[in-house]
Amino acid sequence: AKSYMDAGQLVPDDVIIGIVTERLAEDDCKNGYILDGVPRTIAQAAALEKAGITFDDVISIEISDETIMERMSGRRVCESCGASYHMVAVPPQQEGVCDKCGGKLVQRKDDAPETVKARLEVYHKETEPLKDFYAQRGLLKPVENQPSVEETSQAILRVLR
Repeated sequence: AKSYMDAGQLVPDDVIIGIVTERLAEDDCKNGYILDGVPRTIAQAAALEKAGITFDDVISIEISDETIMERMSGRRVCESCGASYHMVAVPPQQEGVCDKCGGKLVQRKDDAPETVKARLEVYHKETEPLKDFYAQRGLLKPVENQPSVEETSQAILRVLR
């Protein structure tokens, strides 16, 4: 799955459905689960339904492509320890250097502007139609993007109550 994602492509449906079905069969999912970024196509959604995997609610965080590009292009990760940073929201004390281990901060391939742009194109073509798919089932809960992760989390919790 990683090689597809790194290239900004969707992971094939049969791979996704197999991974999700296998994972949801684990004991820790018996009382519920949250899926993030799955399904990504109507075919995946239909396959999940056919496999008996259902959802109580489907959240769609509404955010502009421009904001996504800004946020993703600012992300950095430490080559050594994997610590995450954002050049605006959570910058390191010294540019390019990990606060935790002193390792080099790099931009992941899937955060490069050309990869993000390709992923957004795929999203609009393949994933965005899921909004109508789940709205027709009465499951879609749109949530407007908020200025911070905490505020967005609170907005999600409000629509789920």
